[in-house]
Amino acid sequence: MDTLLADLRYAVRQLARSPGFTLGVVLTLALGIGANVAMFSVVDRMLFRPPPLLHDAGATHRIYLAQTWSGKEQAGGYMQYARYVDLTSWTTAFARTAAFTEHDLAIGAGAEAREMRVGIVSAGLFGFFDAPPALGRYFTAAEDSPPNGTAVAVLSHAFWQTRYGGRREVLGTTLQIGPTVYTIIGIAPEGFVGLWPVQRPVAFIPITSHASALAAGRRETWWTTYSWQWLSMLAQRKPAVSVAAANADLTNAYLRSYAAQRPGSPGMTPAEIARPHAFVASVLSERGPRESSFAKVATWISGVALIVLLIACANVANLLLARALRRRREIAVRLALGVSRARLLSQLFTESLLLALLGGLAGLVVAEWGGAVLRAQFLAKSSDVSVLGDARTLLFGGAAALCAGLLTGLAPALTQHADVAGDLKAGAREGTFQRSRVRIALLVLQGALSVVLLVGAGLFVRSLRHVRVIPLGYDVDPVLLVDLNLRGMQLDSARNVALRRELLETAQAVPGVEHASRQLTVPFWNFRDLDLHVGGIDSVHRLGDFYQNAVTPEYFSTLGTRLLRGRGIEAQDGAHTPRVMVVSDAMAKTLWPGRDPIGQCVKVGADTAPCTYVVGVAENIKSEQLGDDPGLFYYLSTAQWHPE
Repeated sequence: MDTLLADLRYAVRQLARSPGFTLGVVLTLALGIGANVAMFSVVDRMLFRPPPLLHDAGATHRIYLAQTWSGKEQAGGYMQYARYVDLTSWTTAFARTAAFTEHDLAIGAGAEAREMRVGIVSAGLFGFFDAPPALGRYFTAAEDSPPNGTAVAVLSHAFWQTRYGGRREVLGTTLQIGPTVYTIIGIAPEGFVGLWPVQRPVAFIPITSHASALAAGRRETWWTTYSWQWLSMLAQRKPAVSVAAANADLTNAYLRSYAAQRPGSPGMTPAEIARPHAFVASVLSERGPRESSFAKVATWISGVALIVLLIACANVANLLLARALRRRREIAVRLALGVSRARLLSQLFTESLLLALLGGLAGLVVAEWGGAVLRAQFLAKSSDVSVLGDARTLLFGGAAALCAGLLTGLAPALTQHADVAGDLKAGAREGTFQRSRVRIALLVLQGALSVVLLVGAGLFVRSLRHVRVIPLGYDVDPVLLVDLNLRGMQLDSARNVALRRELLETAQAVPGVEHASRQLTVPFWNFRDLDLHVGGIDSVHRLGDFYQNAVTPEYFSTLGTRLLRGRGIEAQDGAHTPRVMVVSDAMAKTLWPGRDPIGQCVKVGADTAPCTYVVGVAENIKSEQLGDDPGLFYYLSTAQWHPE
């Protein structure tokens, strides 16, 4: 210990003699370490860190369902409540299961209402966590049973503190969440955020009570229909069950459920063609089969940050090498006086580690303040993410600083050899530094890594240019999307229809607005719900995914989507006129190749439904990803299908 302290004091004295050199090295390392710490704080939460308080995270999985469409397998994590019940009932590989989703709902009523994130979960979700309630209780399976569930809510600990001041008397009081008034029955423990550690819910409500309110205007029973995919499933494997066995068990249950669905959906693709199967994956959605573009970009930027750190280390190693070569005579004298080579190497590494420590501390400041921009881009704005207060991120920063110190100290250590007499004779002779093979290797490494960064940046710019010219099928710049938030107010059907029509008329009258319309969904947020039946085609859905939208007149003019043939949805397409639809060019070519789609009959919802006639063909729009093939879209009249 005395030797270590002596080496540390010696390193401090050496660095204090060259403040400019020390500052330059520290700032160089700070940028490299800070960039990596900032990206780790993002990537760790997206791809590696399980939700807080989750019990047995290694055995807990999200469930994904996969089918084959047009020869291509597609997997997704959303399913129907009926499917969730089937998979729960017909599997034996899991100790527990739960259904969940989340939405931004109005909390409170009237002018005091604020839109906040709410966890919509089945009663079984709480059993996945080591998180007994801080106050009151969680809702039970009896309170979470269809058709209506019970309007009870559990508040998050943070929301309880901020809104109610931590008062115990909150139990038994009511709180309006969305259109429903809930009775508060419990407070979650501090740190419990369910499955959403980034965008944390303020409350948890039964999935059945929310579904009953959400499906109030639907014609079918939400708990038995297979046409409404809106929730996800969580499952925990039993101790002796492998992932392969769980996948096989799930697939068998999914096949039974798929067969049970067919009598009510005769247009379904046969199982022999669709090849439905189910599998488990990480509890983190970003590590599932459909990694988001945010996760891909974050991973790419992390690689860039690592290269920046390596360049910084090579640069600092070169500086330390130059410093060590200038001190060759001093080092040779110390060796001649009896200082051991091990002690000398210890001093060199202590100096580099001290510089790395200072660079790491400065890097944490860079990561905290400069990394805020990255965290705002990749993580939800409501998440409380701090580098300085997170143990895992601090540990990573320390490890990065240690590695940087060892790497930068390695170069001067390699130049120390046994020829003391030669070093004494050489003194500070010019040319020694220039002839150093280690220095040349470091320069080559810096150049190579810099070329990698430049090539990557060039490819990124080229990809960005290509993306900008990809036809989306609509105009981005002049279009504004307006969302209606009633802040918990409940309107009857007639008033709801009148309000939406009034808002549309008001928007159309705003100066500068050329077109305005209403629609069921918007681009890149697509809706698949109704079965389609076309004469001469056994199963329409085996040809691909068909996306529905219900729109008002002027929709195509508003979005800038061109009509290639026929007409769009017009004012005369009302509830008492023949049903009409506009199809995308890709859908027209898929269903009627080489034929005129105008006037063709499509039965929507059931093969016994009246014909909906194709009156127009619109240009293709992108469905979910820019690189995807054109989506198969059809547009209905809101007056005929969704008057609300």
